[in-house]
Amino acid sequence: MGDASVGRSVAVDSKTLHNRQEDRPGHAAGVAKRDAILGAANEQFRQYGFRKTSMDDISTRLGISRASLYSYFGNKDEIFRGVSIAIHEEALRGAESHLADSVSARNLRARVQSALLARHGPFQSAVTESAHGSELFDEHGRLCGDIVADAHVRFQTMLAAALNAASRTGEIDLKGVGIAATAAAEILNLAAAGLKQQAPDLATYKNRVVAFVKVFVAGLG
Repeated sequence: MGDASVGRSVAVDSKTLHNRQEDRPGHAAGVAKRDAILGAANEQFRQYGFRKTSMDDISTRLGISRASLYSYFGNKDEIFRGVSIAIHEEALRGAESHLADSVSARNLRARVQSALLARHGPFQSAVTESAHGSELFDEHGRLCGDIVADAHVRFQTMLAAALNAASRTGEIDLKGVGIAATAAAEILNLAAAGLKQQAPDLATYKNRVVAFVKVFVAGLG
């Protein structure tokens, strides 16, 4: 699903979705079932789009009853938000892993570009590889704006921490350039989001991110 910064939220959030699982017996099995539902729904949305996908379609794809599906999610909007949350969480874990690499393993430029691609790449892939990408992008904006905003804040915080650490070790010179790590992180994140525009595929987007980070980090040296 496409990344978006604004949108109307519905009356459910990631904590609510999680708590539904904790309240029922067999928590571990429940979490696995919920994850399976989200995986099947994600495939269904990408293949057929949001509007043409029904709760029946998702339950049939997974081989469970409608009653079982409704015991986990109240409606299709909740499932779509659940898919979005899962993708964002995985993307943030990937980005954090790249930024946590030691300097000896990879230089800052490589760490930052990998983190940006981990954060934004999955959404670009969903939009460009699905025939229903534009529809999914619109629905993501309608339903998941709060999820995106939270993910942006969390990503920029970890990115700023990595830039501050690199500045302390002398890999870059934020003070000499006259820019705060938080401002640099915001620019990197927003630019990476903007570079998705009119990118026909993920490879094009990756090339853009690599080129941009190369120039940006060089300017911080």
